[in-house]
Parts: sequence; C-alpha cells; structure tokens
Amino acid sequence: MIHGRCGNAVCHVHVNFFFYYSTLRVWFSPETQILLPRLVTSVALPPYLFYTIIHSFGRDDLVHLLYGSLFPLLSILLTFAVALLVARIARVERRHLGLFCTSFATSNTVFIGLPVNLALFGESAAPYVLLYFFANTTFFWTIGNYAVSHDNEELRGHDSVLDNVRHVFSPPMLGFLAGAALTLLDFRLPGFLQDVARYLGNLTTPLALIFIGVCLWKMDLRHLRLSRDLVLALLGKMVACPLILAGM
Repeated sequence: MIHGRCGNAVCHVHVNFFFYYSTLRVWFSPETQILLPRLVTSVALPPYLFYTIIHSFGRDDLVHLLYGSLFPLLSILLTFAVALLVARIARVERRHLGLFCTSFATSNTVFIGLPVNLALFGESAAPYVLLYFFANTTFFWTIGNYAVSHDNEELRGHDSVLDNVRHVFSPPMLGFLAGAALTLLDFRLPGFLQDVARYLGNLTTPLALIFIGVCLWKMDLRHLRLSRDLVLALLGKMVACPLILAGM
C-alpha cells in the first residue's frame, strides 16, 4: 500500500514537471492561468468537499469531525503567536510583519495541501484535510487578512467586515457546509446528483497540479532572492509548525 502511495506521489511530481515544461512552450496563455484557479475553487472543489462529506461521514462521525476542527485552529493560533515572538526577536521589518506571521502560520490547503495529501495518504487523508481547510480558511480571512492589510497604511481599513465574511464563505466553504448540513439532517440526495458531484470533484487534483506547474514556471527561480525574513518564514513553516503540531 505504501509503495502504491509513493508511486502516486511520484506520478503527481511527473505531472507537475510535464505542465511546467508545457508552460515553457506557451501551452497556457495568461487567460488560462486566470481560469485554472477559478475552475478549482468554483467548479471542482465545492462538489468535491460536498461529496466527501455526504459520502464518507455519518451524522455522529460529522459531529466528532466538526468538534475536531478546534485542534487545527488552536495549532494555527499557537503558531501565529510563535511567529509574533520570532518577529519581535529577529526584528522583522514592520512593513512585512503581518505577511511574515500569516505566512508562518497558515498554508495553502487547496492547490498544494489537497493533492499532496491525497497522493501520499489516499482518500483516508480527506477528513484531516477538511479539518485543516475549515480552520485555515477561517483564520486567514479574519486575523490573517487583518494582519496583512495593516502592513500597508493605504490598505488599513480597506476591507470591510462584509468583504471578510464573503471570503470566509467562499464556494469551497459553502460546499463543505452544504454537505455538513445535509449529513446532520440525515438527508440523502438522489444517486445521480451524487454522481454529478463526484465527477466534478474528480477534477480537483488534476487542475490543482496543472496550476502548480504554471506557478512554478511564473516564479522564475533564477531571480529568487532569499532574504533573512523569507528564510525565517520558511523555517517557521517547515520546522516550527510541524514541531508545534507534534507537541500538541
């Protein structure tokens, strides 16, 4: 089983490299690069989350799942507090403080986290990805967004409470909540509607991998400069965050 999962991970890496070189050959125009994340977040991911909830969890299981979302939320809050402490000790520039702490504490659960976890651990990883997605999205579009916006004086107070609420209740979150509501109400959709959600949801990982390949191409690593603040943020993400989770 482990060998099969490793094979899936290697396959995903090959897919990423394929689309990396495809973008070098101008297979994907700027319009396509805008379309891909929209397809993932608005077309593929909501039915994927919806189908995963209604198909994989009973009512009692879902209650425990929602209760368990407190764990990743607490870990994110603790990591953010550690980031503030590191920023103070290292004297991170004030204009980077909010971005530094938010990058330190939060992750990309859609385009990176979901396909990587499914590749490594299979469908059994989906509940844990959902837990972290719920906590991460809520934190990022509230405390995280507030911290980042305060890095720039011109952006302070620019986003209203309504804007933040709209970002929290994004299409993926609405898909998650819709599936949770139907499960809690013990309401089952007709089979053909579940099939539609499954077919659309199956697009999530391939489209996310294509988007990752496009992003790798656009980054142009030859011009990447590792500043001290960036190195500290990377260490926080790759070292401090896993240690905090392991400790909890």
